[in-house]
Amino acid sequence: MKYPLIVLFFFFSPIISAQELKKGLLMPDDGFDVCCIYIPKTGLKIYTHPKGVSIGKLTLGSNDSNNEGYEAFITVKGQMSEFEYANLEMVGYEIMAIIYTDRKDGFVKTKNGYWLSESELTSKGLKLTSWMQYLINRKGVLGWYANDPGLSLRKRPSTDSQKIVTLTGDLWQITSVNKQKGLWCKVKVKKYKKHPCSGEEDLIIQEITGWVKLLSDNQTPNVWSYLKGC
Repeated sequence: MKYPLIVLFFFFSPIISAQELKKGLLMPDDGFDVCCIYIPKTGLKIYTHPKGVSIGKLTLGSNDSNNEGYEAFITVKGQMSEFEYANLEMVGYEIMAIIYTDRKDGFVKTKNGYWLSESELTSKGLKLTSWMQYLINRKGVLGWYANDPGLSLRKRPSTDSQKIVTLTGDLWQITSVNKQKGLWCKVKVKKYKKHPCSGEEDLIIQEITGWVKLLSDNQTPNVWSYLKGC
């Protein structure tokens, strides 16, 4: 009786291990020119569930707002409420992108529970960018640094693999080499005497290549960066 169970386990194990990345950011595609929150000028329809009927709209601040471009609002049945910053991620100097926490049937879910149509997002110059894609491709940052309590740099993309070193603080700078496997990413790591923002020269103590679990089991980043620069 054990043999059928073993066969079934190995038959389904590739499906179990192939984890679909369903969380990330709504980033601008070619031709998108709105600042400083990545929401189109015409707004976005919001839904309570995928394939449902639109119940309202997500828009940027109005023209008479003193903070135009830095505020966003949700309007449902004539009632307007703020689309709070907890729903957004800073992706540049005072530039914000919408966080999505799930993806289903051609819709994505915002942190506060509303759904947006993928087809509308695409038609208005936005693209779905998983956290992994964002962390690998993000340019112009001072590297990435491990969240507390640190990240293990390993020889291979597995917690069973030999640990090379534990990365902690902002003197271990992490840079992707654009090779990933599941939640793991191959990286180049530089150890500094002082942070490079100090302006001093010859600060690099050590350079190592290995693998880190760039995303948590919850598919959120295990790293952070100085997005506003030095």
